[in-house]
Amino acid sequence: MIQEPISTEETWLQGIPVSPGIALGKIKIQISGSKEPVAYEISPEEVDAELVRFHQALQTTADQIRTLRERMIQISGEKDASIFDAHILLLQDKVILQQVQTELLKRLQNVEHIFYVVMQNYMEVLRRVDDPYLRAKTADMEDVMQRVINNLRSTEPLEDEEEAEEAQVLVAYDLTPSDTAAMDASLIHGFATEIGSSVSHTAILARSMGIPAVVGLDQALLRVESHAPAILDGYKGVLILKPTQETVEYYNRLQVEKEKAYKALEALRDLPTITRDGRNIRLSVNVEFPHEYSGIKEVGAEGVGLFRTEFFLLGNPAGMPDEEEQTRYYKKLAEGCAPHGVIFRTLDSGGDKLPCERLCTPEPNPFLGWRGIRVSLSRPELFKQQLRAILRACADTPGCGIMFPMISGYTEVVTAKHILQECREELEKKNVPYARDLKVGIMIEVPSAAIMTDVLAREVDFFSVGTNDLTQYTIAVDRVNNRVANMFRPTHPAVVRIIGMTITAGERENVPTAICGEMAGDITLLPLLIGLGATSMSVGVHLVPIIRYAIRNLDYGQCRDMAQKALQAPNSRTIVDLSTALARKSYPALFE
Repeated sequence: MIQEPISTEETWLQGIPVSPGIALGKIKIQISGSKEPVAYEISPEEVDAELVRFHQALQTTADQIRTLRERMIQISGEKDASIFDAHILLLQDKVILQQVQTELLKRLQNVEHIFYVVMQNYMEVLRRVDDPYLRAKTADMEDVMQRVINNLRSTEPLEDEEEAEEAQVLVAYDLTPSDTAAMDASLIHGFATEIGSSVSHTAILARSMGIPAVVGLDQALLRVESHAPAILDGYKGVLILKPTQETVEYYNRLQVEKEKAYKALEALRDLPTITRDGRNIRLSVNVEFPHEYSGIKEVGAEGVGLFRTEFFLLGNPAGMPDEEEQTRYYKKLAEGCAPHGVIFRTLDSGGDKLPCERLCTPEPNPFLGWRGIRVSLSRPELFKQQLRAILRACADTPGCGIMFPMISGYTEVVTAKHILQECREELEKKNVPYARDLKVGIMIEVPSAAIMTDVLAREVDFFSVGTNDLTQYTIAVDRVNNRVANMFRPTHPAVVRIIGMTITAGERENVPTAICGEMAGDITLLPLLIGLGATSMSVGVHLVPIIRYAIRNLDYGQCRDMAQKALQAPNSRTIVDLSTALARKSYPALFE
């Protein structure tokens, strides 16, 4: 239980919730980072010794990471421990190792400085990418880099020795996955950081370990006091400093209520995702990386509604891997999800995502430039490699589908389908098994495609609405521009009407519509999406139990009536209020 506070100077800091739960304890401040090692010159005769020192540090680092991996297996199983496989692979990356050796010979400086420079160059590329899914992976690279440098300095970056046994709330500028995995959950009851995202490996580990976490607390380190009492609300994304007795009592009650609610969620795992009045909703997951594969069945998801294949571009300077390697990856995922299917989105690069190749000159407006299906259609051989890999991978697993991103009109759909048919014929001639019943769908992200959905529905098997880009393009708001971030509203009346129009056009041609953007995972907007007629939701793995619980407590008839009112609403606020009111009425336990 929460201890009585020693002060009444209560302060609330608002951030972004990434791992649910309530933590209580004294503030522990952690200030760390990857400081640049001091550089000094070496002679040509010392190069070999530096390389030996470097490889010894790599081995020591690998051993430490394997130890952390075993710790994670004991805590939460193989699924989350596999995150560290990528860290070990990074230590074995031939491109990085060769570049370190090359720079060492050229610069004749100590190896820790050389390694730091090489890694910073790689991380800078990712830092400039606006896609949060990919930008967040710099934390993994920095984690590995700092461990190697610490080992080169002959210091062991092992778990922190706690000076006291009292419960603590950790506050830091940022935390690496290794920092999180090394936490002693019996002492660190929650953590808050100034930066971070809900899709980082640190957030994933926090959720798997059951540690409440909040990120995005601006200037938190300047506002907290070491050893001061605090409460961390991982549901609302709040860090409460020096809570009053009234606040303490409220959170004590809330803890008990939340525990009851989540026990109810666990009991629903094997139950169908169906509304109270009998409407079935397919609940699947969004997947980016191989380490997430094993968690799909654990949460009872109905397969994968969106597999982002562009993850191959991360850390791969050569671009997309060849057809054989892609086939192996896709096949592993398809087989792991059987009997449920997987929807493979073809390469979606450009814009705010990683480019598939380096451009000679930067695009003046990349969001309106060479991205999505436009890249694939302009690189037909690259496109055909991916299409053949998907066809081959799904040969023995029915129910899978392929989805084309960034569709803006009819011609793109027809052209992409024509190339897909060519791939089928090529495999047929070579007697290579392939999926003959592969469903074909498109992403509805551009208003021009949404306006044409009545025509496009005759060409495809399903629609999938990407709410982030659809919002951006509909209301002309750059979703990564802080100056207009407050204008980015997926509940803008125009966006809601477009979603409704898309679903209705699909229904006329018996084409189902899925929602795979962030709106699908927002419990306040779920009644709106269900009411508009969406028949499938694809969300992050960790959200599946919550969304299942919410759907099973909704009445489709009520949602439909509310959605009709929302379609006539003049502004975003009215729509949010309508949907939120029904959500709170239907599943109040998720809001308390």
